[in-house]
Amino acid sequence: KIAEGQTLMTMAALLHRDAEDQGLLQCLIKASGLTVEAWLRRYLEAYLTPLLHCFYQYGLVFMPHGENLILVFENYVPVRALMKDITEEVIVFDPKQELPEAAQRLFVETSDEQQLLYLFTDVFDCFFRFLGAQVPNQGLGNEEVFWKEVAEVVREYQAQHPELADAFTRWDLFQPTFLCCCLNRLQLSNTKQMLNLADPINSLKFAGTLGNPIAKYKGGTRDEVQGTRKELPDG
Repeated sequence: KIAEGQTLMTMAALLHRDAEDQGLLQCLIKASGLTVEAWLRRYLEAYLTPLLHCFYQYGLVFMPHGENLILVFENYVPVRALMKDITEEVIVFDPKQELPEAAQRLFVETSDEQQLLYLFTDVFDCFFRFLGAQVPNQGLGNEEVFWKEVAEVVREYQAQHPELADAFTRWDLFQPTFLCCCLNRLQLSNTKQMLNLADPINSLKFAGTLGNPIAKYKGGTRDEVQGTRKELPDG
């Protein structure tokens, strides 16, 4: 349920560009009256922060790509995210979580590396990679503007939850690289069922590694990016 004055939009729409090459992201930021950095921060707090909390506090992951997320907007600014299509796309990694008998199948035991891939693959590689590219493509600054905000939101969450410090070290979102999970290859290998729900981890296919775009900001301080704070043009 949404409040009066709130609107809904699929997160995938943030990548949209119209026939005149006008990007929706630029239009939303301009209409909000916020700076690029401030708008991105609000978006990341609405979308990324809850995912971090689910993972680090409860060992709970989803498949939160653009089509599975509905953003709630107020005055053209994201304020929260709604998850959909979660029936077969939820996994619990933490064995300490007490699950009812009907939900026992959600628990999966696997390596720390593969657990963290649910953030690196579904969030960083499958959505942030494309959203970050929209920043320079839509004249909003260079791509580092986006990734610096991602790093800031991760560090902000970590600072707010010192009790999870061991978990942040164990599952390090600032590690230099992560495995490249080939979702298209996975889909093509079985067009009827992308994952074996009885063994989802061993269904995955990998090819090499990818560089982590926020690794450079591990333990760093917030630096201004020269020439990236943009005033959006009129019209």
